[in-house]
Amino acid sequence: MRYGHDMYRYLIFAHKDLTEEYFVEKSGAVNGYAKELFQRIYKSLFSESMDVQYMYDTFYRKEYSSFTDFLMGYFQLEPIYAKEITDTLDTRKELRLYDYDSLSVGENFDDFITSDDVYERFEKLVMMAV
Repeated sequence: MRYGHDMYRYLIFAHKDLTEEYFVEKSGAVNGYAKELFQRIYKSLFSESMDVQYMYDTFYRKEYSSFTDFLMGYFQLEPIYAKEITDTLDTRKELRLYDYDSLSVGENFDDFITSDDVYERFEKLVMMAV
């Protein structure tokens, strides 16, 4: 699941132990352009994405009374989505929430990642459910 909070910016879940090697290997890309494409997608996702819990704990804990309030205040999420996120993080301790700027590295994989054919597989990849 991804939650849009600004133009080309999303909150996404990913497994805390996800590595580029795992991501590329489980994508099924063996070598050549396909392998390079998935390496670039991984780098696009994580090179400048911030762990949202870390952001809260380090910079905003004094400003917001709870992580849920932080999600609603800082990211302007509706309460239902903030609760959905915190419930997921409470029950799935292996996941982290990242603030992903899809244009941060100059490449935009949004159309590819969110296409009907790829999104479900992509979501499983970043959650290490493949």
